[in-house]
Amino acid sequence: MTQMKRIYGTMAALFLVGCLLGAGCTGQETGVNETPTATTATATTIPVEEPVFTMDDNGTTVTVARGSEFAIRLDENPTTGYEWNATYSDNLSLVNDTFVPPETQLVGAGGVRVWQFEAAETGTAEFMAVYKRPWEEATGNETTFEMTLIIE
Repeated sequence: MTQMKRIYGTMAALFLVGCLLGAGCTGQETGVNETPTATTATATTIPVEEPVFTMDDNGTTVTVARGSEFAIRLDENPTTGYEWNATYSDNLSLVNDTFVPPETQLVGAGGVRVWQFEAAETGTAEFMAVYKRPWEEATGNETTFEMTLIIE
């Protein structure tokens, strides 16, 4: 009787190991020859030489040349109702404001908000954004992004 329990226990363990190993082999393969989806086809491409600022640059002051372009990229998930409400100085000229959706097909996955600007006039410029649901009152606990730009 004890030997039968060991055999059944061993068989059950092998079955579970087989299931776990097999589960890793059932996903779709991705490769170089993958057909582009609408998501990747509509994504905004930012030139490599263009400075890109992210949440890591929150609260910083940077110097940019007059006439140069730069981008600010911040994570955003409008499926939850949250979006960035941005304001910026008059000496910044908005070139493009785009939401880049996630590459995954997972429901509720977030993407990235990308603002592209031209530093139009010399002086000090401010970019500020608040991440909140537009229909909710501000509480002061929202995530914010602020950046000062010195345009020379």
